[in-house]
Amino acid sequence: KRVISFEPGDPENPHNWSMGRKWFITITAIAAVTNSTFASSLPSGVMGTIQKNLNVPHEELTILTISLFLLGYVIGPIGFAPFSEFYGRRWVSIIAFAWFVIFTICCAFAPNIGALLAFRFLAGVGASAPMSVTGGTFADIWPDPVIRGRNMAIFSAVTMVGPTLSPVIGGFIQQTRLGWRGIFYIDIAIAGLSFIPLCLCPETFQPVLLLRKAKRLRAEGETDVIAPIELEDRSIKTALATTLSRPFRMFFKESIVLLVSMYLSIIYGTFYLFFQSYPLIYVNIYHFRAGISGLPFIAVGCGAIFSYISVILWDGHIRKQAAKGVLITTEMRRLPLACVAGPVFVISMFWQGWSARADVHWSASVIAGVPFGFGFSTLFICFLNYVTDFYEIYAASALAACSMSRSLFGASFPLFAKHMYNGLGVAWASSLLGFVALLMCASPFAFMRYGDWVRQKSQFYQFLQERKQL
Repeated sequence: KRVISFEPGDPENPHNWSMGRKWFITITAIAAVTNSTFASSLPSGVMGTIQKNLNVPHEELTILTISLFLLGYVIGPIGFAPFSEFYGRRWVSIIAFAWFVIFTICCAFAPNIGALLAFRFLAGVGASAPMSVTGGTFADIWPDPVIRGRNMAIFSAVTMVGPTLSPVIGGFIQQTRLGWRGIFYIDIAIAGLSFIPLCLCPETFQPVLLLRKAKRLRAEGETDVIAPIELEDRSIKTALATTLSRPFRMFFKESIVLLVSMYLSIIYGTFYLFFQSYPLIYVNIYHFRAGISGLPFIAVGCGAIFSYISVILWDGHIRKQAAKGVLITTEMRRLPLACVAGPVFVISMFWQGWSARADVHWSASVIAGVPFGFGFSTLFICFLNYVTDFYEIYAASALAACSMSRSLFGASFPLFAKHMYNGLGVAWASSLLGFVALLMCASPFAFMRYGDWVRQKSQFYQFLQERKQL
């Protein structure tokens, strides 16, 4: 048997597709991620209205509208990411996003809190696919690490920008005749528009494309050809035993995946905790009214924009160094900004905690959202790029492990937010989160110091290098 591969310049190789086709896929993927993240915090600005209109007896039940959606982020990647590396990206993305749209429609017409919570969980399962598959899609079509890194930067930025828009929009929408259901009507419209180009995107996963090519060549008479993926056992038993377990194996056996997952989980949980702590600060301390109380999240979004700018500037510096003949490792390309962003994130937590007092102007704590957004988004950009570069075609499973872990934290943190802030006070509650984040700051420094050693010990990295030699 003759194992086929893509020849240099092969037009069937996604690396060689036209720039227009690549950018169509990229923009469509980013739009899907934006939909997903926007929907995650959708009820945050209307929880009081939901509790009143649906006669919810306990406030914690309305908080579950966010937590259960994020719990769907935990469940979904278990299947979506590995199967995207088994059957391809396209149909996994289409089916999952259709699932998300259907249950978002159900949320808009939920008759009671029980139905709303169930539909939010199911919508979250579908919405998890863009979060875990998009990184793999970018690795499929962008061989240039600079372009891929910038696209991952946008992907990481909308992970923050999407959720920060929801409380702002929701706070004002609930004051119209549409009520709290209006936020779901808006999400349905946006998701529906995003679904159309998603259906037009082609398959990008190279092993599946090579399989199709091998089948076509055999049909044309070249009976001795075989695709690399056909050398593997593709039975249902293998899919269940190997493919579905891959994110878990990577989480527990790959030190990079484990440490990145834990770091991003801490800051992601903190971010979603803000959807409970911000009302405590700006409504209870500064007496902001509905709608206005969501505006401080704009500062967090501004920080994410500054983060993207810093990544572009760093990429330019790396290109200049590479042009001079300097050897640029994956660690040097991706992690120095993370070494800066970690301490900035910690500073923002102490800044916000100790400035949120009645005797200090509200703008002081609002401005703290800028370094928070910068630190959060930069850490996401750096680490997700690092993981994508490291694991390449298996990036979807690695990112799925990260997504499941951080979503579990994101789902749980809001549930104890008010108890923690009421018990410890704003200053010490924020400081506690800052101290935890401080402990994780050493991670990017450790990767930069021991990156080569980690590569030698990584089973998935070594298997990937062997596969490239086929």
